Amino acid sequence: MEKSKFIKAYMNAKPLPLDNIVAARKMENSRSSKSAKVPFPGNIDNITAHTPPGTTKVRIYTPPGNAPFPAILYMHGGGFSLGSPETSDNLCRTISKTANAVLISIDYALAPEYKFPYALEECYRVALWVMENDVALNVRADQLSIIGDSAGGNLAAGVCLLATLRKDFTPIYQVLICPLLDLQTEHDLKIKELQDNLFTKESHQTFSNYYLQDPAEVSNPLVSPLLADSLSGLPPTTIITAERDPLAAEAISYGKRLHDAGITVIHRHYDGQVHDFVLFVKSLDEAKEAAESIGYDLTKIVAG
Repeated sequence: MEKSKFIKAYMNAKPLPLDNIVAARKMENSRSSKSAKVPFPGNIDNITAHTPPGTTKVRIYTPPGNAPFPAILYMHGGGFSLGSPETSDNLCRTISKTANAVLISIDYALAPEYKFPYALEECYRVALWVMENDVALNVRADQLSIIGDSAGGNLAAGVCLLATLRKDFTPIYQVLICPLLDLQTEHDLKIKELQDNLFTKESHQTFSNYYLQDPAEVSNPLVSPLLADSLSGLPPTTIITAERDPLAAEAISYGKRLHDAGITVIHRHYDGQVHDFVLFVKSLDEAKEAAESIGYDLTKIVAG
């Protein structure tokens, strides 16, 4: 699909009925399940990870070839309230194939049924589960990368921040795709002249209300990673931003703060593109390029 046609279709997409989260999820899941699939040469398995105090469904992408492979932990987007591994399926296929790595996509618990910090802690527990089950998963425990898009980018950043604090494991890389990193800043200050029906003031507030137990939590660095006092000790990072994404400014600021903290940062900015365009790897050349670049970045990190 031509870029101009994609942008037009994106902007004209029917908004999800966020005031009815059950209906919104059904509509989002229907859209995702109908998407044509990118071919994947390896195995894709849906299993259950047992992570006390409960279980978490995960989708595992294992490329062909000789194990052990590098490991990738992936968190999908959806405002903490929508989506599933199906939402980012084509993107995960592409990253796993290009990086020649086992990718574990987390079907984390959604808000408002499960509020902060439940999903973040769940994703952290899955990271520990990967470390503990490295042989069964055919992965290298010392080669774990953390990736997420949109709200999943928020969770990915949060998992890496927690890892620096708790020191249970050390990610070698993080990738933040159109990430939500600042819930404190008023929505109207983010959008400026942008027109995006995914990010109306109402939808922004709805997602925040669903996710947070207390509005004051917006200032918690694990909710708004951009507000963290220190970013030292975080892994090398790739950040993907899009010109027409209201979240681009906070992601760019996060990248600058990482750089100032001595962290290696690769920032890829896509002119004219919209939020989470990278998910559309099957139909959009620029999305395929961005997804493959993530995989290539990771192979370089692994190679040292």
